[in-house]
Amino acid sequence: MTTPEPTPEATPEPTPETAAAPAAPAAKKARNTLGMVALGLAVFGALLAIIPATNGFSWVILLGAFVVSIVALTRKGQGKTMALIALIVSFLFWIISIFVGIAVVATAVSESLDDAPSISAPDTSDAEDAEDGATEPAAAGIGDTITTDDGVEITLLSITPDATSPDDYFASEVRGTLVAVSMSMVNGTNEAVTISGGSVKGFIGEAEYEASRIYGTESGDWYALEDINPGLTAAFTAYIDVPADTDLDTVSYTTELFFGEGVVFLAK
Repeated sequence: MTTPEPTPEATPEPTPETAAAPAAPAAKKARNTLGMVALGLAVFGALLAIIPATNGFSWVILLGAFVVSIVALTRKGQGKTMALIALIVSFLFWIISIFVGIAVVATAVSESLDDAPSISAPDTSDAEDAEDGATEPAAAGIGDTITTDDGVEITLLSITPDATSPDDYFASEVRGTLVAVSMSMVNGTNEAVTISGGSVKGFIGEAEYEASRIYGTESGDWYALEDINPGLTAAFTAYIDVPADTDLDTVSYTTELFFGEGVVFLAK
């Protein structure tokens, strides 16, 4: 009697259930809308920063881009590449805009100083003209009115030595003696004219003396920057600190700090 040989066990075929599951793909990060906004603001601000005429507006735009980019970087599950680029661009061009702004201001001041009218003491000589024998007109003094080319009428009302100015907390210390120079101004231009401490100056020889304070004659108010609109009149008194026992030779008035016209009166 023969023993039957054992039947080899059949290896089971792998079923879909037993097959190894493929690795799940990495989740795709959502688009960071704030990052796109920040980048757009940063690029726009960068363009404004390098144009002198729009440089002043770029600071606000770039600051906004910087803040938005920081907020975009804090969002979880969203792409951060654009937000990071916006952060770098906004910060870099904010620094650049500062230097461009400084250069613009320095250029404007330099050009205004070059274009400002030079003020010199008037010629008081009565020498006759060599050709027709005519004498030169007398220089303007107290009580006279000078009209600038743009239509501002300036009248020198009075000059008072050893004067006392109205009390003012912001007034600088008097180191010599005050000379009160009273003037009136009629604005015949089409735009406001500013009255400030820098509007009135006195001269002793070649030395120039700025007004330490200036007040409205009627109101007694301190004029830091007083705008007089077209067609209006203002009277004011400037107090100039000069060495004791000295008198001013001439006084001047300039219609604007940098770009205005200057007129000169004899102080004696």
